[in-house]
Amino acid sequence: MRGIFITGTDTGVGKTLVATLLVRGLLDRGFPAVHFKPVQSGFVAVSGREYPADLAFSWSLIEPEGDLAAYCAQRSLYAFRDPIAPDHAAEKEGRGIEPAAIVARAKKLAKAHLLITEGAGGVAVPLTANYLMADLIADLGQPALIVARPGLGTLNHTHLTVAYLRQRGVTVAGIVISGYDPNDPIAQRNRKQLSEMNGTPTVGILPRIIGLDTERPGWLAGVVAGTLQEKFDWDTIMAIIKGPAR
Repeated sequence: MRGIFITGTDTGVGKTLVATLLVRGLLDRGFPAVHFKPVQSGFVAVSGREYPADLAFSWSLIEPEGDLAAYCAQRSLYAFRDPIAPDHAAEKEGRGIEPAAIVARAKKLAKAHLLITEGAGGVAVPLTANYLMADLIADLGQPALIVARPGLGTLNHTHLTVAYLRQRGVTVAGIVISGYDPNDPIAQRNRKQLSEMNGTPTVGILPRIIGLDTERPGWLAGVVAGTLQEKFDWDTIMAIIKGPAR
């Protein structure tokens, strides 16, 4: 399936920011990219109405002149009120998550778009009692881009994530470091080791952003978003999307 799956070492690591910036950058380069967040937990108020928080944020940078409700309906399949684990949120609302329905929606979107799929939490987050986020990534057949923190603990968390995905047969295409502080010696050392330990390129290094909040749609000005796009290795990202030469 054309595109990339954005996953992370944990919740709140920066997946939504990375997914949004990649979609915006691809659109700016003339590619028909779309942000697909099949499972979303947590809502935010926009103009007096509530919408899935992460998609409201991406909408504010991708289609701010468009209809937010339609944007969310196309790009999400399961949206839950409580910002908790998807299976727990679904249970609280008396609903169930059907992985086959997610795959079907993804295939439909991928017919006309480069699909930038964003997961929820990390790769071992359960969607059902017997189906994890890693299972979804494997079923979609997309290469994974792992968003990782730069600080203490990231070597362990990232290596475990990479190993688990590879065990499931998922191609790990690269790592994006989110929240990097060049003045932090631990972050400097980890920046080098993350790629060396996992045998995968670092395709983006996003700086630490004071006040980063993806639950406040529109707070990230377009000029800032454009500057952040420059932090990606676009040649490598395009090679990932195009896949191996045939």
